[in-house]
Amino acid sequence: MIKEMLSNEVLVVTTSNIAPLEISKYVKPISAHIVVGTNFFSDFLGGLTDVFGGKSATYQKKLAGLYNEAIVVLQNRAKEAGANCIVGLSIDVDEISGKGKSMFMITAIGTAVVIEKQKSATVSESERTYSSEFLSYDFIQTKIKEKQFLEKAEAGSLTFDDETWDFIISNKIEKMFPYIIAHYSDVIGNKSTMPEAFTKFDLNFQSFVNCLDEEKRHILIYQAIQANYSQNLKNYLVSVIKKLSLFNFKNVQDLLKSEDFKIQKIGLRVAICDKPFYNRSDIDEFQLLKMLIEKSFLPRGEISVKKQLLTSKEKEVWNCECGNKNNEICTSLNRVDRF
Repeated sequence: MIKEMLSNEVLVVTTSNIAPLEISKYVKPISAHIVVGTNFFSDFLGGLTDVFGGKSATYQKKLAGLYNEAIVVLQNRAKEAGANCIVGLSIDVDEISGKGKSMFMITAIGTAVVIEKQKSATVSESERTYSSEFLSYDFIQTKIKEKQFLEKAEAGSLTFDDETWDFIISNKIEKMFPYIIAHYSDVIGNKSTMPEAFTKFDLNFQSFVNCLDEEKRHILIYQAIQANYSQNLKNYLVSVIKKLSLFNFKNVQDLLKSEDFKIQKIGLRVAICDKPFYNRSDIDEFQLLKMLIEKSFLPRGEISVKKQLLTSKEKEVWNCECGNKNNEICTSLNRVDRF
């Protein structure tokens, strides 16, 4: 059976072949692991009615969202490896525990391959959806609900409960991105005093970002860093880049080339984050990045010599362009805020 294509041009199948298409190259086995705390399903034991009905659909959606997230990770890794298809998909759910804590781990494995595509196999999901003369009832209801969510979000009246997050993530509603970070700006800025609210938001937000297509998630995250948001929010987005390995050469270069020195400093922080995979061509990219960093972070002051009091000895003083004089580089101008 062919799984839904969650990332452009990477087909995922559970079978070992994809007739009538032919496999021209077997690249390598790949895997993805998604770990969630048991509190993700904490409501499940709230009552027996949840097991036999009632809220069962909610848990099915949560599981489906985690499955899709694992598949998206596999697809991105297949693209990094130069493959355009994954065969033999297998997904397992295991419970892991230690030091009195338990978590669920979803493991997805498959084999990355290269297939010779036919024109009929390259039709996008949207083309398949709208080329039909008929639209399903579920599809129409989903689009209506999406429109209602966006209208409420714009008006500031949308409640971000579990149902809302499940719908946003499972349907990959990228247009919700600015409304989400605006709604949770206080939680992000006060994470030390609102730890539970922040932790819950952080898990949902990472799942949301991870479900989006690779190119789209890069665009949204990096554009938000350059937008007129608070420093706390920008710091949080840097932490998301680090956790999800969203390093991207072009986007980091754009940050370093910014006329805003604060944005340049963020670019320097992102430059030490990771990609999911590396290849030989990355060596040249890193060399270019190194040259850009050296060019962007020139000395922002000068060193002068000053005599010390009650002694003939002299000492070097850093005269910063901001007006401060220090024994070392000015901390007020060159400090890099950390999240």
